[in-house]
Amino acid sequence: MRCKLYLAIFLIFVITTTASPQQEALSPQDVLGFRVGEDYKLAGWEEIVSYFHSLDAASDRVMVHELGKTTMGNPFILSIISSPHNLNNLEHYRQIQQRLADPRGLSTQEANQLIAEGKTIVLITCSIHSTEIAASQMSMELAYRLASEESPQVKEIIDNVIFLLVPSLNPDGTVMVVDWYRKTLGTPYEGTSPPYLYHKYVGHDNNRDWYMITQQETKLTVGKIHNVWHPQIVYDMHQMGSRGARLFIPPFIDPIDPNVDPILQAEIVWMGSAMASELTAQGKSGVIMASMYDAWTPARAYQHYHGGIRILSEAASVRIASPIKVSWDELAEGRGYSAKKSSWNFPFPWKGGEWHLRDIVDYELTAAFACLTHAARYRDRWLSNFYTIGKRAVERKEPPFAFLVPIKQDDLPTAIAMLQVLQKGMVEIYRATQPFTADRVPYPAGTYVIPLAQPYGGYAKTLLEEQHYPVRYQYPGGPPLPPYDTTAHTLPLLMGVKTVTVESPFTTKLELVEEILPPQGKVIGGIAKYAYLLSHKLNNSFLAVNRLLKEGYQVYWSADDVTLDRQFFPAGTVVIPKADGLENKIKSLASKISLDFFAVNKSLPSRGYLLKTPRIGLYKSWMPSMNEGWTRWVLEQWEFPYQSLYDKELREGKLTEKFDVIILPDQRPSAIINGIPPGRYPPEYCGGMGKAGVENLKQWVYAGGTLITLGSASRLPMEQFWLPVKDSLEGVPRDKFSAPGSIVKVVLDRLHPIAYGFHRETNVMFWRGLAFELRGGTAVASYPATNPLLSGWILGAEHLCHKGALVDLPLGKGRVILFGFRIPYRAQSYATFKLLFNALYYGTATLSKLP
Repeated sequence: MRCKLYLAIFLIFVITTTASPQQEALSPQDVLGFRVGEDYKLAGWEEIVSYFHSLDAASDRVMVHELGKTTMGNPFILSIISSPHNLNNLEHYRQIQQRLADPRGLSTQEANQLIAEGKTIVLITCSIHSTEIAASQMSMELAYRLASEESPQVKEIIDNVIFLLVPSLNPDGTVMVVDWYRKTLGTPYEGTSPPYLYHKYVGHDNNRDWYMITQQETKLTVGKIHNVWHPQIVYDMHQMGSRGARLFIPPFIDPIDPNVDPILQAEIVWMGSAMASELTAQGKSGVIMASMYDAWTPARAYQHYHGGIRILSEAASVRIASPIKVSWDELAEGRGYSAKKSSWNFPFPWKGGEWHLRDIVDYELTAAFACLTHAARYRDRWLSNFYTIGKRAVERKEPPFAFLVPIKQDDLPTAIAMLQVLQKGMVEIYRATQPFTADRVPYPAGTYVIPLAQPYGGYAKTLLEEQHYPVRYQYPGGPPLPPYDTTAHTLPLLMGVKTVTVESPFTTKLELVEEILPPQGKVIGGIAKYAYLLSHKLNNSFLAVNRLLKEGYQVYWSADDVTLDRQFFPAGTVVIPKADGLENKIKSLASKISLDFFAVNKSLPSRGYLLKTPRIGLYKSWMPSMNEGWTRWVLEQWEFPYQSLYDKELREGKLTEKFDVIILPDQRPSAIINGIPPGRYPPEYCGGMGKAGVENLKQWVYAGGTLITLGSASRLPMEQFWLPVKDSLEGVPRDKFSAPGSIVKVVLDRLHPIAYGFHRETNVMFWRGLAFELRGGTAVASYPATNPLLSGWILGAEHLCHKGALVDLPLGKGRVILFGFRIPYRAQSYATFKLLFNALYYGTATLSKLP
């Protein structure tokens, strides 16, 4: 399969390098009519794409490929820049890179020959966060200079480097930001960010998708660039706040994930120092190193686990393309430095003054050329280190030896989904063809085996093991330093997949699984005379329920445990009574979404909840929430119909006519109620739901609606509806309690319908969460009496003990369901998706005797 992919890529390269008449390469200014980075001027995505295609046509140093379409249908392009000789031999150099990346079977002599012949592969990616727009603009000038200049520096680069340039990792966002900026230019709202997510679903979190790989743009980048070219260097360009340093360059601060090879850790320092040195030598003041950003999580650093460094720069922002002025007095303290004081990692402070988009472009051009020059000048070192990293990976000896994924799982399709995530990252997964014993425990044939002595074993290890975050403190005895992002990313815990760590080597017969597919489901017991039963443990059961309800079939949840023919079916089992056409529909569902249905030939002596498709409203603020976007994405994957619900509709009322269930995604109550202050944006975007919206929401609940609140949004009904519950963490200082993005255990009330499909315990992502003290209602999930930490880090665990994590509170004829933990966390927390899905159905379900 991979060979076919590489052949297809090679054929594309051959076709696109066919000789055509060359034109003179024009500068971006010649084409756009303004200099890149000019105040108040931006090139749109169509113009950027068009410019790169014109360079392709005019220069024998540039090739441009459209890798596919983005989420919203825009072209996603890659430009490859190198010497004509290198471009005419791209497949040859890619094969060299492939052999060095996976050096199994490669002799030292062969490796040295490949190192002598190969090229450094550098990938620069721009503007994944689309309001950080300078890099996408700069990319045109960078490409033009490499395509047209005859300087010794450029010749050194194109002869020794194959440069992969992605002008935008988020073209949809580039379109949104440019359109919004042009629309507001010359108005009081000039320079503001769009009042919506600049990615259709995930906004800023698109740079947290580098191991789950859920979004289209991530799939294109990983599948068609990273996994094809295995770059030694990945440089990702960002922007940051305006009142500190002018540019951040690595090295990163501690901690760095210990699964990142020490060579890579040293290379990050090596490259970052060289870039900072060049910037300073060229008079670029305000460059900071070793501050603010850590390298703990793989969510931002795919290449750290694939043989290369991933560095980023963060430039001080302007107001999109409008200049700003920052005085010396306005410069602020940064994390680990002062913008007004010289230090070893900040030797040349910026003195303040005007700051323009062109300044960012100039800094980024200098940084890019410094990176490329270093990659060219030390080509042999980059390649030899790359080979050594791969060799150490495949010759790994230290424990653990492997991870096992048993085939007996509560939710096998989700376990398969986890394995597919690993395969997207080029992890080799094997299947045992015979029974075996590992660490003195017997396992059956069919068990999935992930040995760690493989090219990307470190990637598998960091995703499968528990994290032990090495917390640091501001000073001895002081409060902890917060991590830059989360502290835990253990996929088996997040996804609810049983995984076994094997410490000692073992031998058995294994077969490499090229593509892991879920097993085909089946109908057990033939044609049902009464009903079909389906386990509630499977996330995919909700796909089946949604499709069956859409086609008009009746669906129930059993309200009681049932035993049939010595087989136990717990409360919550999905019951689909026999109906015309149902048999073929059940067979189709079993086959397509890997579900086992059980045919029942007699009535069940049980009560059941009759389900109906809920009319779901998902609140969408003009102060955009990434949790709203992720929730929207997850609802769509499991085919829950919903409508976005805006402030205006909440203020107008009549909610009962439209909605059975309303979800408030994780967002501060002040943002939901007050929204954007008047005057900062056009009037139609200002103000939140207001007091009128809060009152309408409350009356809607009293009339029978189900309000589901996620994370911080739970405080809104707690405060505004006077619910008999409080957050026990409110007011607790950080030096007494902190659990920044950690995976913790909760205990469930399995008799409650929201907990159907679960065992007594499950795992949740706790991140800026709540811990409920109840004076009424039901705690569907609670934190246990002991330390609940499973992965990551927690300080003051006693503040969670015995507190509620998920609460169901009746209110009038309706109910409020409060989630205190992060759900659906970046589309990773499969282990808790069912809690949200159950809550969606619970409010509209009717308890009755099963037919």
